[in-house]
Amino acid sequence: MRRAIAGETFAVNKGEKRIEVTISIGLSTLERKGESVADVLKRADTALYRAKNDGRNRVVATAA
Repeated sequence: MRRAIAGETFAVNKGEKRIEVTISIGLSTLERKGESVADVLKRADTALYRAKNDGRNRVVATAA
């Protein structure tokens, strides 16, 4: 299961400079008893790069 949520754009004004800010988040949960943390982190990492590739500024969640 994969779900993507697009967010709003956000900017920070510092003096006369405007800095555009985006955030990409990859989420994964522990689904199987005894599953290694490395496997969960690998899925979260994959979700993170999917969020970045799909346009950034979004959250992508994956399940086992």
